[in-house]
Amino acid sequence: MVNFDPAEQNFEPELAVKKEKVSRILSNSGLPWLLIVLVLVLLVFSVSIFRQPVIPDTSGNIGSSVGPTPDARQPRVYSVSYKSGVFSPTNLRIHAGDTVRFKNEGIFPIRIVGDDLVGFDSIGDVPQGSFFAFTFAARGIFSYYNDKNSDESATIIVR
Repeated sequence: MVNFDPAEQNFEPELAVKKEKVSRILSNSGLPWLLIVLVLVLLVFSVSIFRQPVIPDTSGNIGSSVGPTPDARQPRVYSVSYKSGVFSPTNLRIHAGDTVRFKNEGIFPIRIVGDDLVGFDSIGDVPQGSFFAFTFAARGIFSYYNDKNSDESATIIVR
């Protein structure tokens, strides 16, 4: 017969329970989902921190403001340049009420024509070094192109 004396045994029941809980947590199937959610949250946070907006052209006094107002956003002036058959930027995101200046930095005159917006047309040629300005009042996605070559196109996205 074996004499069992609990005082002589070095048995720590709490330690065994703690090891079991730790191994259960690590082997739980919810841990991978927790890690995925954590990575997604970090990704969204980093994108919102490191996002670089398009910098508006504030060389003129049109649409420039001293400071941001919390209630109403002041209209801004953005620049799109045309050179070597390319509009830059090819996609520009602005707000309703903002103005876009299309500057011809190419050698030959261009004519800017909008696809979907009535009035979005330079009417005549824009010579080298000149610009055409248009204020977008309506929201939407508006494509435009060089009338002399319809493959030379770009888009304005108005929020």
